[in-house]
Amino acid sequence: MSVVHCQMSMINDQMLNKKRQWPHVFTFGLAKERDYFVENLSLLISSGMSIVNALDAIAEESKSGRMKHILAAMREDIESGLSLWKTLEKSRLFPEHAVSLIRLGEASGNLIQNLKVVVIQQDKERVFRAKIRSAMMYPMFVLSLTVLIGLGMAWFILPRLATVFAQIKLDLPLITKFLIRAGTFLGLYGFYVVPAFVFTLAAFLYIIFIFPKTKFIGQYMLFWFPGINELIREIELARFGYLLGTLLEAGLPVTQALGSLASSTEFPNYQKLYIYLQRSVEEGNSFQKSFASFPHAHHLVPAPIQQLIFAGEHSGSLSETLMKIGSTFEAKADLTTKNLTIILEPILLVIVWIGVVGVALAVILPIYNLIGGLNPSQSAPTPIPSVIEQIAQTTSPSPSPQKITPPQLLRILPTELGYLNVRSRSSIDSDIVNRVTPGDILTYTDEHNGWYEITLPDDNSGWIWGKYIVLVDGE
Repeated sequence: MSVVHCQMSMINDQMLNKKRQWPHVFTFGLAKERDYFVENLSLLISSGMSIVNALDAIAEESKSGRMKHILAAMREDIESGLSLWKTLEKSRLFPEHAVSLIRLGEASGNLIQNLKVVVIQQDKERVFRAKIRSAMMYPMFVLSLTVLIGLGMAWFILPRLATVFAQIKLDLPLITKFLIRAGTFLGLYGFYVVPAFVFTLAAFLYIIFIFPKTKFIGQYMLFWFPGINELIREIELARFGYLLGTLLEAGLPVTQALGSLASSTEFPNYQKLYIYLQRSVEEGNSFQKSFASFPHAHHLVPAPIQQLIFAGEHSGSLSETLMKIGSTFEAKADLTTKNLTIILEPILLVIVWIGVVGVALAVILPIYNLIGGLNPSQSAPTPIPSVIEQIAQTTSPSPSPQKITPPQLLRILPTELGYLNVRSRSSIDSDIVNRVTPGDILTYTDEHNGWYEITLPDDNSGWIWGKYIVLVDGE
């Protein structure tokens, strides 16, 4: 009779599914509402309240419109005769193993106990996720702050430094040349480059770690990162022991429990292991033979833990053994989470130190060269020509290189500062006597080492750097 009753129940569920379509509700971001729902549902049902009244009470306290919409649909389904586990399965709020526990509880009359197990499992999953987030929060915060400060310096400070260094006639170090080019580039295109860089970085992180079809790449990267891989291994072993142990203790078949375990983890290595174990056990193999045939299984589940599982399987106490494994590795994960911050702190400090020292050297080395500390030849006096050289220069038929046939005109080109300094002599060390603006057309009377002597509107004269001028016709 029980078989006939189950078949009739399944037929009724199928007929109800055809009669009423479940509303499509976006369930992302409802984790807190889901945990609140299952906790209160367990308490209300254990106090003797019916499922329909419990759903009404939870809906009144819910602050999410989407969650209220889901609860209203669940209430209609249950009033129509649909089972609770089928309604929860249609809501897509809970993972497969939680729905399986509720289904088993309804069939065996232990719904209240199984709901409590689901509550504990949800708490464990929340703790496991929080451990990984807390371990990654500190390094991500430091690296993000470093990137933001670096972008701020590159966008606002480097262009000004590049303008200063560009006017210094020195053999600049390679790091300073790179700094000048980066500063000039950001000064011209910073409003386009910096937002594009931030958007590209955010898109890259989203694709690597969040997008469902490609996040396995980031998970593989985390699994092989020193320190993080140990924490992931301990959390996965804690999840493996606790979840599989509670599912077996609740009466779920081992193959179905392994399938639920595969759907609960987010790391591809462990998903492959659990799926392989499920198929191998379905074929009649033991855990010992299944682990032995999976390549590199000891990297995911250490050999001593495998021996404990084999011993529990042979003694008939597999669920108790798995629960002990889960509690042991949960404690280890707590300790690793605390130690990971201490391990990563010096690595992050070295990364920040390299960036600060690089910018400091790029700024200090040219200044040191300018005062003659590293390049004394720049400040050496000009040698006085000998008497023979003076006579040869006097009798030479070649024209003087400084002789200019007036009038000669030049035009001021655009500069990074919006103006060009006029100096008293043809040297960057001389005093600034005036300024000219881009577009001015002026007369020059002399040229020396790339500097041009110009006549100002007030009949005074001065020297400007030839990088920012272009000669024009005197007509």
